[in-house]
Amino acid sequence: MTIIVFENARVLNETADGYREDCHVVVENGRIAAVDTGPARVASADIVDVRGGTLIPGLIDVHIHARLSSANAAQLLNHPSTYSSAHAARMLRHALDCGFTSLRDVGGGDHGLAQAIDDGLIPGPRFFYAGRTLSMTGGHGDMRPAHEDVEPCGCSRMNMIAHVVDGADEVRRAAREELRMGAHCIKIMLSGGVLSPTDPIWMQQFTDDEVQAAVEEAARWRRYVAAHAHTAEAVMRAAQLGVRTVEHATLISSEAADALRDAGGFAVPTLSVVMALTERGEALGLPAAAAAKAKEIAHLAMQGFETAWRAGVPLGFGTDLPGDVFDMQAREFLYRREIQPAAAILRSATVTGADILGRPDLGRIVPGATADLLVVDGDPLEDIALLAEDGRRLRAIMKAGRFHKREPGSA
Repeated sequence: MTIIVFENARVLNETADGYREDCHVVVENGRIAAVDTGPARVASADIVDVRGGTLIPGLIDVHIHARLSSANAAQLLNHPSTYSSAHAARMLRHALDCGFTSLRDVGGGDHGLAQAIDDGLIPGPRFFYAGRTLSMTGGHGDMRPAHEDVEPCGCSRMNMIAHVVDGADEVRRAAREELRMGAHCIKIMLSGGVLSPTDPIWMQQFTDDEVQAAVEEAARWRRYVAAHAHTAEAVMRAAQLGVRTVEHATLISSEAADALRDAGGFAVPTLSVVMALTERGEALGLPAAAAAKAKEIAHLAMQGFETAWRAGVPLGFGTDLPGDVFDMQAREFLYRREIQPAAAILRSATVTGADILGRPDLGRIVPGATADLLVVDGDPLEDIALLAEDGRRLRAIMKAGRFHKREPGSA
């Protein structure tokens, strides 16, 4: 494979809060072989001139649903798997175009999508997945309308997002199935949610025994549990029961944030989906009950985000966008800048994302790391909005040492 050298580069440092100036970065066999100052002395290299731009790691979104083809639960249940997979292909291409070189799918994504990307059938970021989530009957993953009395068994229509399970034994079996199929984590529901038709946001879901069963099974595979949790009570339970990542944490309290931080956990706020559902819910066909729940939490979402950040909880970068609003993914940078400085946002989307994935070779520009690299036209620590333009301010996008995008004149 050709050696590639990024020259005249301002390179984001390992803590994502400053730069190494006038550097060169050597890429060989899909990995970063060297990072040093001054000109590189490499014969027959492919040269990329970064002058005037900034070299940063590929971005990481740790809360997506590639196959969530609608924000309307009834429509979602009626979409065949072939339809949802076509939606996923479109969404995954867009994410890579925006500079996201790694994604974590926390409900619906599976080995098939990961393999399709790895085999080059569809362009997309590196794909980590939880498979189908685990929901109790009537919980956030149970998408049956209130009037439906068909039990969620093998003879009923498939819920591609969740296993509906009750009791520790059923939780264990479902977790084992997902782990057998390669899940990188197990996703459970600990509070009510917006899109599910029958559960209020404040509802506590699963018993402690059920949660502990999921945590134990994940640990057997050296994996972890991620939990959907909007409320402070749900976040506190997650911290106490061994859950590693808390998704949303929209209504988190300072006490729950302290508990999560002290337990070594992560929070993954998803401001984009809250804004998308309140701004574009009607156009998406969002049912009235779901629209009311979105409105219920929207005015508190930024407050919860700030609470978690100021408590020192490590924050991943997540978006959670369903249906046709997947194109709002990069706007998460704009929402977060209302509270955080650019360095903190960039750290979430690189270093912390890699830490959540358990992949120290991602999210950093250091020798030995995987060569996921972006050339930004400008300085994202001065203007984080450069990353919110759907890739238009990216001169180059590299995933594992191969260019997905390279503008003319960058050689």
